[in-house]
Amino acid sequence: MAILEYYKKERVKFLDQCIQCGVCADNCPILPYTDLKEPAPKIQEAVFDSVENGTFNHLAYTKAFACMECFRCTTDVCPQDLNPMLINELIKGVFISQGMAPSHFSDSQGAESPQRIIARVQVSENEYQRITTTSPKQEVEYVFFPGCNVYFQPEKILNALDIMDYIGDSYAFLPGLDNCCGDNQLFFGLQQQGSLTADKLIAKLCGYNPKAIILWCPTCHCRFHKYIASSTDVQFKVISFPQYLAGNIKKLPLAEDSADKILTLHEPCKSAYTGTDPDGPRQVLSQLPNVELKEMEHHGANTLCCGSGAACWFPDSCSQIQSYRLREAKQTGAKQMVTICHYCNQTFASKATGLDIEVVNYVNLIAELMGIHRQDKYKKYAHWNDLELILNDIGSNIEDTPFEREKIIATLRSLFVK
Repeated sequence: MAILEYYKKERVKFLDQCIQCGVCADNCPILPYTDLKEPAPKIQEAVFDSVENGTFNHLAYTKAFACMECFRCTTDVCPQDLNPMLINELIKGVFISQGMAPSHFSDSQGAESPQRIIARVQVSENEYQRITTTSPKQEVEYVFFPGCNVYFQPEKILNALDIMDYIGDSYAFLPGLDNCCGDNQLFFGLQQQGSLTADKLIAKLCGYNPKAIILWCPTCHCRFHKYIASSTDVQFKVISFPQYLAGNIKKLPLAEDSADKILTLHEPCKSAYTGTDPDGPRQVLSQLPNVELKEMEHHGANTLCCGSGAACWFPDSCSQIQSYRLREAKQTGAKQMVTICHYCNQTFASKATGLDIEVVNYVNLIAELMGIHRQDKYKKYAHWNDLELILNDIGSNIEDTPFEREKIIATLRSLFVK
């Protein structure tokens, strides 16, 4: 329960040291897209009152529940070196548990979670087993952990595994869904559950005695960097998949005769803001043949979030941020916007329609250059926005799953039919 104790200590620290200056509110990239017009110090005064007394007020609610969890406020923002994002999560936990705010929590580890259902209908039984089977205990150089939400887009996990197999390092695969870094619970204010989940993951990772853990998910990476490492004695190095790939991409058989590509990069905002992986994505793209990278106006440490974390409670604010970012991408003249994070890819999948710019994830781009062709079916289904077309595409695969047909249809409708 190390993370739970960390949250408790940070709450005490906040109540003791917060000077209610409002710098965190001033630096929050989504608050200008909400209805908050009050001065930042007044917003923070309301936040302090909610943390101290558990009382509901609109200012604290908006600051906490509109939070995109971009991690921007967690690094070099608060003059007291506090963690405003963690405080947002504490408020969410109190408000939701007391019935003062709705909960949209969905357990990714559940037997019939949306992630499991959507992954299974997109791939074959053998492919599904590949991405859900834990490697036997053994001493390895690396453990590859994809996290849970990328299972909405299972071809990315399969492509990443094919790439790792080709590189040839000794590694174990610890699948998501059965395992989680705890972010899913922490995001919804469930600190006790999140702490238990993270503890279980760390124990399983340590069982392989690895030199390093390779994380697909930028959110997992930042959770390790900002929360787990601050509360747990982690004995292994933690790196991102782009960082691993950047050091090994010369080993891959990338097609040299591919057509020239003009790309722009939407990097994971939290990786840039926290410094967990400021260079990995560009190092990967710079080594691809016949690729020219055109940066958006906001990039690097000044990049913008895709807005996805706000979608549960503030969808309009999220949509405005997405539209702004896509316009920036279009202005570069690039034909493709490359995403690193699966959630960014998922967020932009249906928004780019009609803008004459394609959203493509980097691992799919690299797999294609290796002659590996797997469709991004999540993106295709989001573009279609048509349940009948989606069901026709899935075909008999829907009958080969362990899930009831009506459950599958309800999940498809909730994700793809707007």
